[in-house]
Amino acid sequence: MKILGIASGNMGTDNQIRGVILEGAKNEKTVPVTRNELLMSLDGKPLLRENYSDDKKFNRDVNDAVDWYLQENNAPNFVVLPVNHSSLAEDNKNVDLLSKSVKDSFAKHGYNVKTMAITSNLYDYENVDLIHVGKHLLTEAEEKKISSNPRLKSRVVETLGVPSNISQTSINALAGGPKVKGIIDKYKKMREAGKKIALFSLGGKTDNGQISFTMEDAQNLLSSARVLKMRGYEVIFTNSPRTPNEVTDYLYENCPKYNIEFYNSKKVATNEQEKANFRNYDGKYKEVFSENNEKVGNIYPAILSVCDFVVNTHDSFSYTSDAAAIGIPSVVYTGNYIDKNKRNDCYKLFELCHEEGYVLDLKEAMAKVAKKEQVKTVPMSNVSIKTVPMSNVSSQLVRAMTEHLANTYMHSKHHGNGISL
Repeated sequence: MKILGIASGNMGTDNQIRGVILEGAKNEKTVPVTRNELLMSLDGKPLLRENYSDDKKFNRDVNDAVDWYLQENNAPNFVVLPVNHSSLAEDNKNVDLLSKSVKDSFAKHGYNVKTMAITSNLYDYENVDLIHVGKHLLTEAEEKKISSNPRLKSRVVETLGVPSNISQTSINALAGGPKVKGIIDKYKKMREAGKKIALFSLGGKTDNGQISFTMEDAQNLLSSARVLKMRGYEVIFTNSPRTPNEVTDYLYENCPKYNIEFYNSKKVATNEQEKANFRNYDGKYKEVFSENNEKVGNIYPAILSVCDFVVNTHDSFSYTSDAAAIGIPSVVYTGNYIDKNKRNDCYKLFELCHEEGYVLDLKEAMAKVAKKEQVKTVPMSNVSIKTVPMSNVSSQLVRAMTEHLANTYMHSKHHGNGISL
């Protein structure tokens, strides 16, 4: 299955798309997703309608990007389209326009490509073939709408959790990389000596104010980390692009006081344009972090290979796409502010995963630690103590694409105009 993605410019969304691309090519490639497979405009701009002043310029850039892609690549079976959850009402229409523009551009070369909107809300697109919807995004009324509308139901692919480009194989490979091997080996020796390791992987704020991450949240998490440290755990902190700079600085300064390791994962801003984007680091330790980024890079995926459990924040879907999907016990801090009216999806995803036993609340995990119990996630209806990984979302999406192509082929064959897959 050959899958092409459209870059969103958002690291989390792009990583989800990378996961689907890699799953589609599972038996054919193991190398990371390249610039060729996550399409942008020729000048490196995300091909999103909101980035353009009019349809003509937008369609021109999409067409040019497809022309460039086809110079050295075969046409894909499916193109995965990103959805912006911060402005859904407007973005659904933009995704529809993107799908049409992509299809038209490939059609000029004689290719009939299909499209999937990934991690979308429920919207009856005109030009999108498959609509991937997380269960956390569906209201009760929308669930009824799907069940009562056969045409819509045939196009919707529901999953619990989101896709990921991280797997047990990939984290093991990254752990052996030359930049991080020495660090990971140190933690491996600790585990061999019987020490448990907990990773705090921080989410952050959004630029529209719907999600915040404050110094109080940082203090709460550091307080829990200190308790774990006193209980004999080795504790590691990593931030993410959305973690505020002041929180990053606070943890960098305070973690060493308690012999807790902190690793920066934010890109360091190098110019005024990058400084204006809060996802880039522009705090007090730019020189130190620049040097560390060069020496170590983003250590988060590799550290997953040595964790006994991971603590995420409930604004970050990494707790499902990474930890729980691999089978690492996944713990969620739900204390940071999230606007429930506008981002109820964050609350619902946690509730669904918690109900199924895929995740624990941080308070539950700390209670287990206090009782000297092992932190594990289990199905609530099952007495087993074995950690149960979530179903791989990327594989579910690729399977849906494969079935859609097969059904399209059978339908076309039945009507006398068979097509090649």
